[in-house]
Amino acid sequence: MSLAKQFNTRPLYQQVADEFISRIVSRQWAPGQSIENEADLARSLGISLGTVRKAFDILSEHRLLDRQQGRGTTVADLDSASANGRFSNIRDLQGRRIRGDVEVGAVSLALPTPRVAAALGVNGRTPLVRFERQRFHHGRCFMVEEVHLRADASAHNASPQDLRRIALERWQGQDLATRKCETVGAAPAEERDVAIFGIGRMGAVLTLERVIYSYQERPLELRIARCHLGDDLTYGAT
Repeated sequence: MSLAKQFNTRPLYQQVADEFISRIVSRQWAPGQSIENEADLARSLGISLGTVRKAFDILSEHRLLDRQQGRGTTVADLDSASANGRFSNIRDLQGRRIRGDVEVGAVSLALPTPRVAAALGVNGRTPLVRFERQRFHHGRCFMVEEVHLRADASAHNASPQDLRRIALERWQGQDLATRKCETVGAAPAEERDVAIFGIGRMGAVLTLERVIYSYQERPLELRIARCHLGDDLTYGAT
């Protein structure tokens, strides 16, 4: 590691956290891997133990590391089912986060509307990966999502198969998603809601608009969702 590649005014512990983040993104630190202890890391990097601990605090806060007393520190498995559901505020009656069984519809590249462009911090000429997701719980569809996903320039010439792979992988392996911002509302049921959720025409649906951000506060994904939670699911923001 070299923290002197270029002039950097950020505190050293944040630069060290950035270095550790890059190791996770590149899989140099693989999911589930045990990390050498903080003192050994400090010696190998030529920095203080306190600096390494502050960097680890940042990664732990973002749930990128799992630190357990007496068992050391391991890299979080961001591909696991529990990690994939860490941004969900949908819970079952036992309070467990529910990601649901996911079905992805047709995937395409599309220019964003002004609303989408503003949410993802892109201009209106930047193609985004667009697709629909449906989420099921015990065989019942409880959420339909319109998803807009930032992708690198290679996606602009991608085949339909490659676009679908991007939609399934999303931001994993490209960036580290660490937080979300979600807006909650309600709306009268539309014809499609009646058909998909099996609700009455006079019913209502929960609406969710969520942006997921990277560690560097870069917007990665916008989802606009309509939900019918039924009797066995609840919404609880945390």
